[in-house]
Amino acid sequence: MKPKDTQLSTSEYALLGFLLDGPCHGYELHKKLTEANGVGMVWDVKISNMYAQLEKLAYRGLINGRVHENELRPVRTEFALTTEGVNEVNQWLHKPVDHPSDFRHDFLIRVYFISTYQPGELEWLIDRQLEICLGWQSSLGEKEKALPLAENFANLTNYFRYSQIQSMMDWLNWLKTQIPTILTQRGEK
Repeated sequence: MKPKDTQLSTSEYALLGFLLDGPCHGYELHKKLTEANGVGMVWDVKISNMYAQLEKLAYRGLINGRVHENELRPVRTEFALTTEGVNEVNQWLHKPVDHPSDFRHDFLIRVYFISTYQPGELEWLIDRQLEICLGWQSSLGEKEKALPLAENFANLTNYFRYSQIQSMMDWLNWLKTQIPTILTQRGEK
């Protein structure tokens, strides 16, 4: 029985995402999580934390571990997604983030996996995220219009948030222009 006590963290979803490629040993997963030109650019997970997260994912029935014994090496556990794990990670990949503070880590990691495994879905995800960003910006825009700019700290903060969201939207629009290159790199058209 899968406990439904808490939502998974972004790094736990990243572990599931790496297992989409097939079974993997813990040390290999950690290397993928910390790769300098990959997910490691936006996320850092200590190896001890990663093993605790793998244990949680197994407990929830999202992954299975299979022990491999070898006379020449220490015992290693190879982790693989269950059917429920595949469904969980695919649902997560196709859901835009709901809060601006989740954009940098959570959305970027989704972009990494979508562009790696399902590049044809990238434009759809970007468009959904742009819609949500417009809602965030609209909400802040109303606050900004209600009071003169720089009159108080609340206005300064709202303008800062508004500018961050605008920057996110500019990046998302730029990312859409990069889709043909991403598809070409992945062998799709």
